[in-house]
Amino acid sequence: ANAWWLLVTLTLFFVASTTYIIPFNALMPEMTRTSDERVRLATLQQAGFVAGIVIAASTNNLAAWLQEEFLIAEKIKSIELAIALLAVCGGIFMLIPVLVIDERKFSLAKPSHLPLREALRATTGNRNFIIYLAADFAWYMALYIIMSGLLFYVTVLVRESESLGLKLMGTMVGISLLFYPFMSYLSNRFGKKKIVLFAFFILGFVSAGIYGLGEYPVSGQVQLFTFVCLAAFPLAALGILPPAILAGIARADAEKTGENREGLYFAVKYFVVKLGQTFGIAVFATLTLLGQNVGDDFGLRLTGVVVMLLCFSALVVFSFFKGEKG
Repeated sequence: ANAWWLLVTLTLFFVASTTYIIPFNALMPEMTRTSDERVRLATLQQAGFVAGIVIAASTNNLAAWLQEEFLIAEKIKSIELAIALLAVCGGIFMLIPVLVIDERKFSLAKPSHLPLREALRATTGNRNFIIYLAADFAWYMALYIIMSGLLFYVTVLVRESESLGLKLMGTMVGISLLFYPFMSYLSNRFGKKKIVLFAFFILGFVSAGIYGLGEYPVSGQVQLFTFVCLAAFPLAALGILPPAILAGIARADAEKTGENREGLYFAVKYFVVKLGQTFGIAVFATLTLLGQNVGDDFGLRLTGVVVMLLCFSALVVFSFFKGEKG
């Protein structure tokens, strides 16, 4: 019964979140007019996303506080209450854009009159969009391989405590946030495409180092913290600039064709994102069959090589992206 309950609730959650996220992100090209505005809005969105992750990660801390303050006997009850409170808070925050943003005031949206099949064909026929999707697919595969393997890198390759994983994540997020205010300047100075290509190169180079984790002539903690520090800038750039680039693609297409298909662009993007996430998890699980334990870790080490190849593949593919329009 619990398994069925979980299946139904998670299905409803992901359907609802997808239904919210796609039109929410489709507002970006409608509400912004310049490249700088798109980068600024994407930066704020990403900052909000990171803040949400940090708050969600504090669920156990909130549960412990609730248990102590309200003398809750069972720990599981305090965890359930903490999750319920965060869910309510999340719902309230999600309502704010719905209630506050007046699309008629902030956007010049015109509904598309093309039938769905024809609109989909026109959207996927956009050369820049296909290049963007291919690079995005490789990026999300790489990201989810790293996310799936992070705890294994800590406990198996470097043989440190699991608790170090939270410190590593916090360090990476904290350093990434330091780069957020500079993304608008960097994209104006060098162009979004060059920054994204540089981020793919750095992340690919850093990921190759996973193969040798635990074998470098420094302590395990130094190895891991060096890894997350070097990965912070690429993660910041790849979290902010691709949505701004996609907004530019959708905006340019609307200006060229007179048809607004922002929602369709972001719907296709998130379908590819889900594919990338799924394939990334599947590839990680497959590689671990080659070894995922202390002394038998070849599969885990190989994940770094695969991530490197994916990042460099994304770099090559995205280098063909043309016409970075403001």
